Amino acid sequence: MKAAWVALGVVILVVVVVLLGAGSYITSKNHMVALNEDVNQAYSQVNVVQQRRLDLIPNLVASVKGYVKEESTILTNIANARAGVLAASSDRASSIQANTRLDGALIPLYRLQEQYPDLKGNDQFMRLEDELAGAENRIAVERNRYNLALKAYDVYIQQFPNSIWAGMAHYHYRDEYFKGNPANAQAPTVDFSK
Repeated sequence: MKAAWVALGVVILVVVVVLLGAGSYITSKNHMVALNEDVNQAYSQVNVVQQRRLDLIPNLVASVKGYVKEESTILTNIANARAGVLAASSDRASSIQANTRLDGALIPLYRLQEQYPDLKGNDQFMRLEDELAGAENRIAVERNRYNLALKAYDVYIQQFPNSIWAGMAHYHYRDEYFKGNPANAQAPTVDFSK
């Protein structure tokens, strides 16, 4: 009789452990699904604001062309970077890299105002530049939100016991963060002798 009680106790213990493990797995997997969808939604929002920038660029380039005929290299670089973004839209990592290249290609466009004072007086250029600056700010905000959502996902799936459940459910660490332009790591050289 005593052996039957021990066997029943062991069976109950095994059932409780299995139920707790299954409950932990289900809870963790549901949370991973929610975090993964947060990352996807945040990236979609980044795409929306980046698309707004892509839509503004042809108008901005067209308004600048009349003033800066000899600066065609800048406009060509912007057009090529924009084409790179459009071509890379299906793959998240290459889209992030292409948008970083577009960020760098736009910088010389902002500097053109200093070389061409008439450009500052062009109402269309100023309006488009203001819209582009607003789009750049929205992009920065949405990229930050995306990076935060991705961080929450990455941290969650690496914590124990979630790391076990993540492997079983095929959720893996994603290093798809928006990073700063590597060229910005170099300090600018200032020369007052000129």
